[in-house]
Amino acid sequence: MSVEKLGTKEILLAKVWNGSKPPYIFNGGIFFRRGNRTVKATSTEISTLITERQKTELHWERQPALGVDINDLDELEIRKTIQDLTKYGRGKLFSEKEIEDFLTYYSLYRDGHLTNAVVVLFAKEPTRYLPQCRVRLTVFNESKTSDSYSYDKVFEGNLFRNIEEILQFFEVNIATKSKFSDKKWLREDITYPKFALREGLMNALIHRDFSSVSGTVHIAFYPTHLEIINSGSLYGGYSPSDLAKSHLSVPRNPDIAHICFLRQMIEKIGRGTVLMIEDCESKGYASPKWDSNVGYTTVVFQGVTVTAKADAVNDAVNDAVNDAVNAEITSSVKDRLIEIVNYIGLNPKTKVNDLVNHFKVSERTIKENLKVLIEANLVVYSGSKKAGFYLLTKGLHDKLHE
Repeated sequence: MSVEKLGTKEILLAKVWNGSKPPYIFNGGIFFRRGNRTVKATSTEISTLITERQKTELHWERQPALGVDINDLDELEIRKTIQDLTKYGRGKLFSEKEIEDFLTYYSLYRDGHLTNAVVVLFAKEPTRYLPQCRVRLTVFNESKTSDSYSYDKVFEGNLFRNIEEILQFFEVNIATKSKFSDKKWLREDITYPKFALREGLMNALIHRDFSSVSGTVHIAFYPTHLEIINSGSLYGGYSPSDLAKSHLSVPRNPDIAHICFLRQMIEKIGRGTVLMIEDCESKGYASPKWDSNVGYTTVVFQGVTVTAKADAVNDAVNDAVNDAVNAEITSSVKDRLIEIVNYIGLNPKTKVNDLVNHFKVSERTIKENLKVLIEANLVVYSGSKKAGFYLLTKGLHDKLHE
């Protein structure tokens, strides 16, 4: 319910949402909306309503993920969620040993089967079972019609790992906006709207339509703007204009959304899009614009672009590793070495456990990788044996920031 202006008058606008489980019976008859009228349903229309009801009884999230067992899940990420339950107090608490009880209580494990939702949230390799979990990030050199790009990567992790890696890309690669003060003649660097981009990314990943195997999320940087596109039109009967004001939160994937809520990654009060607008405007950017067509929803951030220097940094990391390490090292190991250097550059004071948890490989493998990077004079260990950490060498750090 909201107050809207109509000319010089204010009116009270009440929205009545569609029921989730039609058909409904009134006075012995079944009625539904046809255009702007409420009419009695014909036998054919009743059959259609019942069929649609059956489809919604077990929505996509709660359908069994065949061939997936608990060993296919990222136990560390599940434990993080249980820890956040204790930390934020947003739901029923479980100990870290009660993983199966936790999954069962939150409908991620039902009738002896793990669900599609738990694959999206916690699978180690979700795209083995659900290819629509992929997220693509592309930096285009020119307009939409161009096939020229400087960066193109597909993320295939679970929802939480994808969020972490994409936000790291944003942090390193999005250009800072600068302006000059009229009074002091000094340049003022303004950070990009981090909250707005994070919220836009979360919305795309959580509210996308997973029911289609060809569904996807595409993050596309252009020379003038950023677009985040997800499969599925706006859900709950909303139009793009509704997102500019407070509205009821009606998630397409309530189980996935609720786990993210428990981890305090989203709210459920329908103000996220309003806060996105406020964040952009407070930092001197245009308000985000939403568009919803059949099958897809897009949010556009004007002025949010990738800095040219970022490409040079990525190239410098690649070149430094390629030049320094033994040519006999396999391409997969070399790729991980590059990713480790990038990770340490983004996360100063990195420890071995940080890398083990992030890359999902053994401690022995990480230590072997770090030994190669230290011998190549790309990474250095600092501090005591127990409390020490890894940093980029001064030479590499200076090269990346020159």
